[in-house]
Amino acid sequence: MLDAVQVNWWRVMVGGLAAGLIVNVFEYGGHRVLLDAAWTAAFRALGKKPAGWSTFIPANFEVGIIMVWLYARLRPRYGGGPKTALRSGLAVWVVFWVIPMMAMMPLDLFPNYLLFLVIALGLVDANLAVLLGAWLYEA
Repeated sequence: MLDAVQVNWWRVMVGGLAAGLIVNVFEYGGHRVLLDAAWTAAFRALGKKPAGWSTFIPANFEVGIIMVWLYARLRPRYGGGPKTALRSGLAVWVVFWVIPMMAMMPLDLFPNYLLFLVIALGLVDANLAVLLGAWLYEA
């Protein structure tokens, strides 16, 4: 039963912060380096200036912690290891990347291709991050 799961919070924090670091590195590299011109143009079309990607750094660490916490909660049911870690990563990816970006599409604020790139980038960084975080949780 999942309610009786003992979560090692120290390991969740260590693994989660490491996972958050991976998310931050990929998100910075993706948005601030590769997609910077596209984001700048999209914000300019709205008559706005981006606040800066550093705004998201604390939230990305929280996402890493949530991924590893979910992994710790799923371990008793699915067993430890990469397959369970990827279940956690995919669940968090859907909640923090897919749903928000898809919800923004009908608003027509940003080009859809840009929102799809955010979803794709999130798929990569969330899953790499949770694999590292889960490995540290098990270590």
